[in-house]
Amino acid sequence: MITKLHSLNLRSKLIIVIIITSLIPLLLLGFFTFNFLSELLQEEVSENELERLTSINNQVSFFLDDIEQMTLFFYKNEEIQDILKKNNTRNLKEKYADFEYVNELFDTVTGVKDWEVNIYVIGLNGDRYFSNEYLPNRYNSIRESWGVFRKANNAKGSLVWDTNYSINGVDNQDIVLTAGRILVDSTTNEKIGYLMVDIYESAFSTIYEKNNFSNRESFFLLDNQGYIISSQPNKTNVGTKFEMDYYQRIMNGEKGFFHFDWHDISSILTYQTDENTNFKTVSILPMDIIQQKNYLVRNLTLNFALIGIIFSIWLAYYLSKTITRPLYKLINLMKEVEKGNLQVRFDSKFNDDIGIFGKRFNRMLEKLKISIQENYEKQVRMKDSELKALRAQINPHFLYNTLETVNWLARLEGVNDISKIVVSLSEIMKYSVRKGKDFVTIEQDVKQLKNYLTIQEFRYRDKFDVHLTVDDSVLNQKIPALLLQPIVENAIVHGLENKISKGKIDISITKEHRRIRIIVQDDGVGMDEKTLVQVNQELKEGLEFEELGIGIENVRKRLYLSYGDQFEWTLTSKDKEGTRIVILIPYKEG
Repeated sequence: MITKLHSLNLRSKLIIVIIITSLIPLLLLGFFTFNFLSELLQEEVSENELERLTSINNQVSFFLDDIEQMTLFFYKNEEIQDILKKNNTRNLKEKYADFEYVNELFDTVTGVKDWEVNIYVIGLNGDRYFSNEYLPNRYNSIRESWGVFRKANNAKGSLVWDTNYSINGVDNQDIVLTAGRILVDSTTNEKIGYLMVDIYESAFSTIYEKNNFSNRESFFLLDNQGYIISSQPNKTNVGTKFEMDYYQRIMNGEKGFFHFDWHDISSILTYQTDENTNFKTVSILPMDIIQQKNYLVRNLTLNFALIGIIFSIWLAYYLSKTITRPLYKLINLMKEVEKGNLQVRFDSKFNDDIGIFGKRFNRMLEKLKISIQENYEKQVRMKDSELKALRAQINPHFLYNTLETVNWLARLEGVNDISKIVVSLSEIMKYSVRKGKDFVTIEQDVKQLKNYLTIQEFRYRDKFDVHLTVDDSVLNQKIPALLLQPIVENAIVHGLENKISKGKIDISITKEHRRIRIIVQDDGVGMDEKTLVQVNQELKEGLEFEELGIGIENVRKRLYLSYGDQFEWTLTSKDKEGTRIVILIPYKEG
């Protein structure tokens, strides 16, 4: 698989890499976004549910506060106290008057608000008053040690609540909560009866319905002991203890929500506690209700991810095409170069990496073309030089043999100066006719220079002095043949020959790091500024300096052909003060 991937062309690799590097972040972003939004949505739904429970709790609390205020009205009503203190044996007319009075109180209290409650006034004197059609058996006989009667006695006048579940046989309604309070004589503080209020379940379910209760939601109203006052939709557990795994967490906590399994269904439980009654509202909402909103988030995430994938594929294709098109153009140009066409050029519209690469490619072709041309010219010149040398080989040998004859005749006649000149000249000729030696040692070229100076000393006599200094460590280093003589000859002919007074030539050859320094300096007539500028023109312009002869030009060209850009040439001169030439060339072991 990896081998096949490496074998693909650059465009395919770029497309694959860009798509992969785009898809992975997109998929990860979609995954984490979906999870984050799901958790955020779940938390938001739970927070909203908690606010809804708070609203329900507040309404329940207001409702129960109203019940308490209503019981206080009966508790403090002096007429009620007077009725309950009467003897049960009083006549029927008086009893009926009392009955009418209490019923008017019931109508007055229940008519103010639309309460679904039953009110019972139970006197210890045997009087029984009730707001509905009949009196339940549990209130006909007073059992002070049982249920709500016991709680009311223990509360000593305060309101108590008792959770139970019973059915009103007349109205067929569920009674889920009873409020109880003892009634006492305000003057003697003696107990004279009880006030009981039965609250129907519909009183609480009306509150749920006003708060957008869902059919799939399980709802519980618990008293401070954990008994179920009301529940939706199942009411069979009303009056029983609320039983579940998280019971203690709910009873000990004030409010909150958490995720759990309710009857093997993943659900969110939210609970809230009323500050006044300590009643708790509990809501259990299946997760799939929340997931319905998550599906919308998921679909939006998938759609955005799909759009991102399509855009990534298009971008991968576009970028790969944009990047590889100039590369393929360069490849085609290289194929043309392989065929020998050096005229091709890369035209770049931009100055990016590929544009810079193309410009360097163009410069390389230019240098290659110049290098090929120079190499060709060099080969032509070398062949031409060899041909000329072969043509002239006979004459130098003949001249050399003739000079040997003259030398012997001069020695026989005792003319030593002539013999000395002839020997030097013959050495020069022998040095000139050597074959196949473009490089010689410095020692050999210095010897040739000395032969040349010997002849010039006889010619110019006391016209100039020559001081030659050569470092012994460089004698075996190789330099181009006949390098020194043309430079010294140029100093004599153009520098000292026209000088009126006696001149001087200083020649030094020393070692400098890994290079050889050659200095030839004279104190002759020098050059003016114009001539100096012309002489110092770059070699590649191919100028010929007739004022100096061809010696200097040939030396510079030979150095360039031998060392390329690795040699240094410095020529300085002042009019009537002299000329100085400094040459730096690399080591070339002999």
